[in-house]
Amino acid sequence: MSHKGKAIDAPPTEDLEYLQPGSVVEVSHENNDCLRVWYTATIIERRATSTNDERYVVQFTDIYQDTNSGTKLFLEYNSVDIRPLPPPLPPRNFKAGDIVEAYYQNGWYEGEITLMLDNYNCMFQISSRFLLFGVNQLRHHRTWFNGDWIPPLNLNVTKSIWDEDLTDRMMEIDSNQLEWETDSGSAETSTAGTGNILEESDQKTKEEEFSEGERVEVANIDEDGFNQAWLAATIVKPVENNRYIIRYETLRTGNDTGFLVKEMDSLHIRPPPPDIPVPHQFKMFDNVDALYKGGWWKGIITRVLPRGSRYKVHLDNNGKVMEFKHSDLRLHLDWIDRKWTKPSPGVHL
Repeated sequence: MSHKGKAIDAPPTEDLEYLQPGSVVEVSHENNDCLRVWYTATIIERRATSTNDERYVVQFTDIYQDTNSGTKLFLEYNSVDIRPLPPPLPPRNFKAGDIVEAYYQNGWYEGEITLMLDNYNCMFQISSRFLLFGVNQLRHHRTWFNGDWIPPLNLNVTKSIWDEDLTDRMMEIDSNQLEWETDSGSAETSTAGTGNILEESDQKTKEEEFSEGERVEVANIDEDGFNQAWLAATIVKPVENNRYIIRYETLRTGNDTGFLVKEMDSLHIRPPPPDIPVPHQFKMFDNVDALYKGGWWKGIITRVLPRGSRYKVHLDNNGKVMEFKHSDLRLHLDWIDRKWTKPSPGVHL
């Protein structure tokens, strides 16, 4: 773990009680995304330097040098990157746009509430990730400056409805890790449906092509920019610039606490294909979609196996030939100019 210090003024440390050895503090650390995170640690000793910098060795409370032996990590920090523990305050009513700190991966991340889903849960963005937190995992953001908290502490904050012990619930999706998660098996899949017929409304604006709560399919884009598959999802909320927050219906978080959430451009979202009848038996060279890893992958029937209930399918986007059950296939349709069309006949291997 590397550390990047902050060049700001700080008061002398001789009389600062929270910097004495044994004090429990929070230390500021920037991760690889240049995000400010506060971790709990204990002051071990003050370290003398040739430049008279006020530096301290701390031992982290929840970060380990070696998880097998239980050895906790030691690092050295400037005094300007150390602050006392914020005093505990009663829960408060949060709203979209509030600047808060969210407890995630053993640290407090600074950020903004993107969306309040209800009185108990909100959406919070950390870099390219969208996280779903219970409000008991949030605290109001404050800055420690010259021995005072900014804004000042209000110890008379009225307790809100969140006095109960809420279950920790976090949903994470890294917009650059969808394919890694499905390949590694950390994201579980469930059976996806074929979708229902959706009538396109002429009254929908270009900026709001899809509505909150609408069922859609979203593209799984690989690192080269190619669409691997279409996955079932629900629109959570439209955001600016023709982008939407969506919740997957077939991919779950690694710890199985909920479905994955992601922000996507409308170019990578489409309505589910119409619920057209599936033939009793597919034929050689039929264009199909195959249900694989929670999504629908475009392919072509290359072989009809005995009894006609299983097929060999060449998946266009990964070049694999795989065996599928009849129930895991559907006829392939293309979404072009806001209309569903059948692909041109022919073999395209």
